[in-house]
Amino acid sequence: MFFLVLSYELGDSASAVGSLFRLAGEGGTAESILSTNDALRQLWVSPAGHLWLGSAEGRVATTAPIGWPAASGDLDYDVANGGPAWGIAALPRDRVEGLLPNVTAMWGSGDDDVHVGTHGGHLYRWDGRSWTQTRQGDGSSGQTIRSLRGHSIDDVYAVGTQNLLLHFDGHQWRQLLVPGTPTDGESLGGIALLDDGEVVVCASGAQGRLLRGNATGFSEFGRYPMPLIDVAVLGDRLLFAVWDGVAELSGQEVRIVKDNFKTSGAFEGRGRVFFTEPAAPRPQFIQHDPASATSWTRLKF
Repeated sequence: MFFLVLSYELGDSASAVGSLFRLAGEGGTAESILSTNDALRQLWVSPAGHLWLGSAEGRVATTAPIGWPAASGDLDYDVANGGPAWGIAALPRDRVEGLLPNVTAMWGSGDDDVHVGTHGGHLYRWDGRSWTQTRQGDGSSGQTIRSLRGHSIDDVYAVGTQNLLLHFDGHQWRQLLVPGTPTDGESLGGIALLDDGEVVVCASGAQGRLLRGNATGFSEFGRYPMPLIDVAVLGDRLLFAVWDGVAELSGQEVRIVKDNFKTSGAFEGRGRVFFTEPAAPRPQFIQHDPASATSWTRLKF
């Protein structure tokens, strides 16, 4: 298992520096496998098991064997403890302000089909040969891409912070209508892929909200008295990070199932889900593994 840790001075998250760790075995110790002066922000693992990293400085790094050059000049990618070698690529500057893309989301169907979302709503794609900008956002923080997920190479979804719901059909991105009236301060967050080919999008704000649908359109599934910050699929279950714990979808209702810790993100693993805790004093996360004797565990490093 791999996880990315961001370190920064209180109140200065824009200057965060990322380090990559590997956790070996159940209850094993975490070991650093990469230290870098790059401003890492995102980690994604391809179906083939290769690691992909996104940077706030407009770079993408990967362990996939695709021929990218190693870090050079003042850029350091220092591998430790038998970690893999890295290739580095620079994304094109955005077409609005000519700025380096600040990567905020990553997903792909394989190492030759990778999508990157950024601050300002810009989207990029690696097609196995080159990076191209596939969508031009307006550059505002309200369009920042929060999540990217897809069923296949021609069925990919992205959500931006404020009322931005997008679909990629293998050729281009198209904006979809967000149904209903947004709650006060609403922010779209996580995307859950369902077995029937549909997706669920969660939203936080004065109320939580769920949207369900596909490329042909979405409908409002429900509103709830808690912020639905992020979502993860575990078998046939949908689990949500709701700040004051974890909630689960049961029929049409969303109910709190854990309330003794705070959560700000949810991430899917193999047969388990991981929840990040906001402003933790040290690298740690909550693991929910129904097959384990202790199904809820806080892991600290």
